[in-house]
Amino acid sequence: MVCCWTKGNGDLVGGPLGIKVTQALSIASERIRDNRLAAAAMSFALYTTIMLVLERRMRRTGGPGIIPFELAGSASRAEDIMTRWGSDGQRAARMSLWLDFGYMTTYGAFTALLVDRARRRRGHPAALPAVVIVAVAADATEGISLLKVLNRTHVGSHSRRAQIAALIKFTILAGSLGYVATDLGSSIRRSQRPPNGRSHR
Repeated sequence: MVCCWTKGNGDLVGGPLGIKVTQALSIASERIRDNRLAAAAMSFALYTTIMLVLERRMRRTGGPGIIPFELAGSASRAEDIMTRWGSDGQRAARMSLWLDFGYMTTYGAFTALLVDRARRRRGHPAALPAVVIVAVAADATEGISLLKVLNRTHVGSHSRRAQIAALIKFTILAGSLGYVATDLGSSIRRSQRPPNGRSHR
């Protein structure tokens, strides 16, 4: 059933015009989403630049970067990393962990928007991007635990807690990016497919 309506002068407002309005709104909505994605990507890139400065500072001490510290998982490994860092490396690690509370919002927003774009193409549930919130929450738990490790507070238990949280975070982010990459691959294959659906030999 096709619905349409008329103004007082009898001009047609629904029908073809309604379809055009719907298409225009859809295009505008898509552009807004693209702008949000571009803004999130820029914020993530800028924040990453700052975090890499601290990463290099940690490595200059002869110790590792922050990820091995996140995955230490035991008092002995955590203490070994902190010893190799020395005071300067530990200051860089502490600064990195505090800044990470802002960093996780940038990569969280960027990843969620990427997942949202992919799930809309596939027609998957709208709640799917919310899985990234779990990764961000795990990252926050990890950061709090590692700050306590740097303060030498229950090093063993907080190292294990940080390791578990980090593994949850990395697993969710890897799965999310894999989902996005799979969708991108499918889009590329569809764009390369000839109109008649047959492949060129």
